[in-house]
Amino acid sequence: MGIANRTSFKKGEVNSPNGRGKGTKNKKTEQWHELGKYIVDKGAKKYMDYITKLEDKDYADRFERILEYFKPRQQRTEIKGEITTGPKTIGYGKS
Repeated sequence: MGIANRTSFKKGEVNSPNGRGKGTKNKKTEQWHELGKYIVDKGAKKYMDYITKLEDKDYADRFERILEYFKPRQQRTEIKGEITTGPKTIGYGKS
């Protein structure tokens, strides 16, 4: 004989009647949302002010680093082969 189910709760019921209401975000989610809002609003402006004051080399380095978060790096493709029958044109346009 199996262990009897000792809870008297039905599906969807909770033991804490004063707990979070349905659809209410927990504290960690709220903090994450606030951090995202700061980054998009104030943080972005502060960062732009910072990088625009950098010298060219440092600016390029910082710009390249943050660009990865918006546009992932493209994988490089190398094409190898031999042409043994004469000149070939590769690309678009009229032949």
